[in-house]
Amino acid sequence: MPQRTKEEKKEYDKEYRQSENGKKSKTINQWKHIGLVVTSKEEMDEIYDRWLNSERCEKKSCEYTETNWKCMDHEHLNGKYGAFRNIICNSCNLNDKVTNTSGTPNICKNRNGWVYSKMKNRKKHQKYFKTKKEAIDYKIEYELKQ
Repeated sequence: MPQRTKEEKKEYDKEYRQSENGKKSKTINQWKHIGLVVTSKEEMDEIYDRWLNSERCEKKSCEYTETNWKCMDHEHLNGKYGAFRNIICNSCNLNDKVTNTSGTPNICKNRNGWVYSKMKNRKKHQKYFKTKKEAIDYKIEYELKQ
């Protein structure tokens, strides 16, 4: 098989990224990169198929829109991603009161300390703290201003 030129490889890669297999590969790689915990390739395929076929939020049946996109809901374990739970809308994901590592939504612990993280207008607002109390105090102050 002859080798491709740089231009041919670039065009092939572009076509692959736009294909269904390319989109699936990119999404799954993002999930792996952030540390989604799965037990097998089959489980990951099932999650992806559920993601792909999800038409409404699994929590409140909200409609997905350009400003309320679908999200993968997952456990929060010591500042890292854990096991998959549901496919939900961004609004439910941001307002979810499920207990995470801190017991306070949008605050979790990582190897560098405590992190407050919240999406607003598709932009991530994130701030780091030495203590959980500092993070919670900031969260309260920040969210009151919003």
